[in-house]
Amino acid sequence: MKSSGCFAAVLAAAVLSASLPVQAGSARFNLGAVSLYKDRGVDQNDRNESVRPAVQGGVDYDFDSGFYVGNWNSTGRFGNADLKMDTYGGYRAQLSKDLGLDAGYIHYFYPGEGSRNAGEVYAGLNYQRLGFKVYRGMREDVNKNDMYYKVSYTHPLMDRLDLRLGAGYQTYDASNLRNKLDYGVGMDYTLGKHLTLSGTVVGANRRHDVDDGSRDARFIVGAGARF
Repeated sequence: MKSSGCFAAVLAAAVLSASLPVQAGSARFNLGAVSLYKDRGVDQNDRNESVRPAVQGGVDYDFDSGFYVGNWNSTGRFGNADLKMDTYGGYRAQLSKDLGLDAGYIHYFYPGEGSRNAGEVYAGLNYQRLGFKVYRGMREDVNKNDMYYKVSYTHPLMDRLDLRLGAGYQTYDASNLRNKLDYGVGMDYTLGKHLTLSGTVVGANRRHDVDDGSRDARFIVGAGARF
């Protein structure tokens, strides 16, 4: 199946699920597009292009108990795959007025490129607008024991306009791969109740064990809706 067909099927299933009766909790949907999809500072295509639009979207379901499940998808180029599908589940808890906890598991699917499929466990804390999260790879021969540390901060500049700062550090269990640092600086502008526009500079100091153009800083524009 082509990536467009896969993506349409996922979104159709998400919309259908909204009409089904549920016991306790709520569903949230998101849909958007970006000028280029970067993951942990690295271009998600094989053409070394600064612009290659990607369509993205998914659904999250939060239970009243604090548990949640979700799915998020993006087009791009991932070896032989044109689609990435993230499926995850976990638990969130508000420990105090300002401090929150989030822990769970995420699995990455690449239809047509099964050798890339992998999973990570994660745990993080949020204090007011500051967040810190740690990921640990779980799949043998793909990302087993790899670690990723991410810190993020959001600062309101004015009504509807936020500054976003983020940095990540990746370590690899394989001795032949060098550790990697990635970063992001951007702004979000909220239009109305559901729509957000964004502009972000994203990059990394390297791509795993090679220094190719895919880790260069790119200016990425995007638009997204949540409902």
